[in-house]
Order: sequence, then structure tokens, then C-alpha cells
Amino acid sequence: MPETFDVLVLGSGVAGLSAAIRSARAGARVAVITKAALGASATQYAQGGVAAVLPHTWDDADEPDSPDLHLADTLAAGAGLCDSDAVRVMVEEGPERVNELIDMGAHFDESDDGLAFTREGGHTVARIIHAGGDATGAEIERALVEAVQTTASDIRERWFALDLVVEGGRACGIRALDADAVEHEMRARHTIIATGGAGQCFAVTTNPALSTGDGIAMALRAGVAVGDVEFMQFHPTALHHPTTPRPLLSEALRGEGAILRDENGVAFMADEHPLADLAPRDVVSRAIGRRIVDRGLSHVWLDARPIEGFEARFPTIWAVCRAIGLDPRHDLLPVAPAAHYLSGGVCTDLDGATTLPGLWACGESADSGVHGANRLASNSLLDGLVFGARCVDAIEAGRDGPEQSGLMRGVTHWSALPDLPRATSPTRRAASREELQQLMTREAGVLRDAESLARALVALDEMEPRTPVVRNLWSVSHALVRAAIAREESRGTHTRLDWPDTDDRFLGRFVFGADGAPSFVPLPSEVPVP
Repeated sequence: MPETFDVLVLGSGVAGLSAAIRSARAGARVAVITKAALGASATQYAQGGVAAVLPHTWDDADEPDSPDLHLADTLAAGAGLCDSDAVRVMVEEGPERVNELIDMGAHFDESDDGLAFTREGGHTVARIIHAGGDATGAEIERALVEAVQTTASDIRERWFALDLVVEGGRACGIRALDADAVEHEMRARHTIIATGGAGQCFAVTTNPALSTGDGIAMALRAGVAVGDVEFMQFHPTALHHPTTPRPLLSEALRGEGAILRDENGVAFMADEHPLADLAPRDVVSRAIGRRIVDRGLSHVWLDARPIEGFEARFPTIWAVCRAIGLDPRHDLLPVAPAAHYLSGGVCTDLDGATTLPGLWACGESADSGVHGANRLASNSLLDGLVFGARCVDAIEAGRDGPEQSGLMRGVTHWSALPDLPRATSPTRRAASREELQQLMTREAGVLRDAESLARALVALDEMEPRTPVVRNLWSVSHALVRAAIAREESRGTHTRLDWPDTDDRFLGRFVFGADGAPSFVPLPSEVPVP
């Protein structure tokens, strides 16, 4: 007999653990499924911090902040595709979620006046709180792991979720492999996808090996609406070094005075954007990418020498640099863009409900509309905290399926019917994870065009993924390439060399549904009301 729970949480990062803790404390029988050890998520790698407008900063005489300003910065970074209602929810509810995290025992860095704030790219004021200098994600993960262990949650470490179980038009649980590769069926009234992103679709990424898009791929195969997957954010300043994942040189470095320089030592970002080195990530990645391609470079340079007390302010980055023989106080640091964060995912309403009743999504695996075409720096942890909680609150209130709210306006007509299985063809051949990753980096990376994307699609169609992980990487990569082909413009993190301009015809999102094909959905404000 299958085990039965009230709530299944897939993933143990900030979104999943936040949801699990909240649900268990409300009295639900909860199981957490995590493919590695508890706490081994992408969350622990987050360096920059959490963007939140905490009340005591609103009236700061030197640099006043407000939720409205945070909303405006987020919308500006999202390049026209954010859902403003979802962003409003995030920036207004975020401070309370951060305070709850502090109550759980998370310790953030302080100054003489209280919490210490810093500024990152795309933010007009300093509103980022951090922990351990550049170890914010690790501290948040530590606090959440300790908190979930105090609940009655059933934690299944090293279990791998294979597919959703769908019966009678709703999600009823999952099929999963345990640590000994024995298959199980687990039943639940509600299943929450919080499996994180898909940076491992690319060979050059800051994401850990476990970020293989599992939840998004499961949703695609079940015919659940998935959108905006062409918007893979490439972090502009990953350390150029043959390490996997690539060491991340936090955006906070530029917030503290670091400057990007080309091979001639020229500081080039002032010519690219009014915010210069603090421009949004997509702008910085494109600027670096163009120089690398046009000049035949492998990287540019980050000059962190202006930062005083580097080793104390950024101890994690300091240790990484010193381990490979670099001294940020004296040496220029080689950097290049690396796949970092997927702004799209499983489409949700303002409470995390998907097009399949009984199925919810939050965090990086979800497409709630808060990030649009480009995530604003340090909004990811806030996103997970806010929408992980909203999923649980909606479940506790008796919700089962999506409402016409947020991004889901115009998307709720998607039917959640299982997609047809992909037929095996003798012309297809087994593909390795590494082959797929190299293909995606080469043909669908920072700079794309019709020819490179066509080559990627042909190569993907010739692949036969024969392991669960490669199958998930293939599913997400295939959707990403098809959406990138359809979006004949450059917007946010999606740059088409053959369509360099932003085009208002594409003010909307490409959504995959039960037929497995991308369909264009105009922004909610443009969707006719029945």
C-alpha cells in the first residue's frame, strides 16, 4: 500500500523547507522528499543576501526605502514581464517572512545601528541583508534545517522523485526512488514542487549538481502549464576557473566598489547603463558576452582592489580565490557569465496553485511572475520565503486549484492532461549529461540566434535520454530552446543576436501545456475578460 500524507514537499531549499515547517506546525502530516542530504540545496550557495524593506529603513534620512521602491526596482529589472500583483505580494509580505526566519534562529550581519544593509545591481538603495558576509544562503539553510527537524515532518533523504501521479484530473502524489533505488508510490492530498532550478542544463553554471530541473520536467510531462523557461539568468561574474559548479563572485562585490574591466583595463560598464557596474544582471552579462565573442576572449576582469577589508567582508569568496592562487587585494579576478537562475517554471497563481488541482509550486521551480524576464538580485530567497508560506496558507484555507490571480490570469484554461510519451526511435542515440550540457552552453547560452537554436533543437531531438536525471535535463532544455526560438526579440536574460531589439508584440509569455507546444499568452492586463 502506498504511504499517504496530507502534504508532500519536493525539495529542501528555502521554499520547500519554509513550506514544510509552516505546514507541519499547522498540524498537517508532511513528508519532505530531497534528492541529497537534507540541507544540500542551491539555497546554501546563495552569497548576496535577502532583499527586504524592513520597516525601520523606510524613513532613513540618507537613503529612504519603501515597498513601492522595491516593487519599482523589481519591475524595471523584469523587462516588462513581471506580474505586478505578484511582486506587490512579495515586497509587502517579505519583511514579515524575514522576521519569522530570524525568529527561527537565522543570524544576519549587523552594524552599529542594527542589521547591516548592502546594495546590489538593479537596486536603487541598499536593502540587502546578509549573513557571514557572503554566506547568507548557508545560514538560512542551517536555520531552516534545524527548524524542520523540530517538527514531525517525515524527511526522506536521497530520494529521487520520478513523476507525478495524476488521477481524476488532480495530483495525487508521486512515484519516487529511495536511497537504494527501490521505487515507491507516495500519496498526498497536496504536492508542493520546490525542487529549485535547472542550471545544470548548461556546462558552465554556478548551480550545484542537483539543480537538474526535476520538478519542472515532471510538470511538463504531466501537461501542467510551464512558462518563461527561455529566461535563464546568467550571472555575469562567475570566476573563470575549471571548477564545477563555477565559484560565484557575488554581485555584492560591485555593490561595495568592484569594477569590471576589459582586457585592456578599461572600465566599460559606464558606457552600457546609467547604473554602470550596478546595472541589472542581464545588462551586465550581455555586455561581457559581447566582448568575449567579438574579441575572442575567454573572460573579462573584475577589479575588487577598491574594496577595503575584503577578507572580512567576503570570507567565502576570499577563501575560494586564495585556494586557486588569487589575492583580490592585488589581483584582477577573471570572470565570465554562467547559468545561474531560471526565471520561469511551473505557472502559478498568487498562492502557488498550478493548473493541476492538488499541485503547488514555489521558489525557483515556479513561475509566479515575480521575476519576469530577469530576476532582480537577492529577490530569490525572498521569493521562496513568501510563496512557500502562501502555498501552505492556501491549502490550510481549503483551496485545491488555481484562481484567476496574478500570472494565472489567461493561463487557467490550460488542461492538466498527461502528455503523450515520447516515442523511441532507432535514429536516436543515448545522450550523456555532459553532451547535453555542452550543447546548451554552445548553442543556447547568453547570446543566441536562429541558427544556433535550430542546431540545438536538432541535436536534442536526436538524443534519447535514458536515465531519470538526463531525461529531466532534456525536458527542460527542449522547452527552453523551443521557447527561445519562438521569442523573436531580445528581452531581459533572453538575447537574440538576430532580433536585437525588444518588441511589444512579445509582451507576454510562452507557456507549455498538455499538447507539449509553446503557446503565446499576452500579459494578464491584455487578456480579454470572458
